[in-house]
Amino acid sequence: MTPVADDSTDGRRIFLVIVVAVVLLAGGIGFFVGANGASVAPTITVFGGFDIPTTPATMTLYGMVLALVSLGVLLGLVTLASRFDDVGDTDRPD
Repeated sequence: MTPVADDSTDGRRIFLVIVVAVVLLAGGIGFFVGANGASVAPTITVFGGFDIPTTPATMTLYGMVLALVSLGVLLGLVTLASRFDDVGDTDRPD
């Protein structure tokens, strides 16, 4: 007998878990880069004008914020696209 699928897991929960995992991973990579890259480049320039010191704390924060903003923009675009997709569903026969 096959188990019944649980309908309580929706796409938003799955996306939230993925976002948390990606943000934590970006923070870990940022910490690694900050801990090992300070001797090579004491500062980096991002977005054409902001100088950030390459310390573990700043690189962790930068990685986490960049991942969070990128995924937030992606979620916004998917939400916008799904609104346009739902408009045509009312005219289709089942």
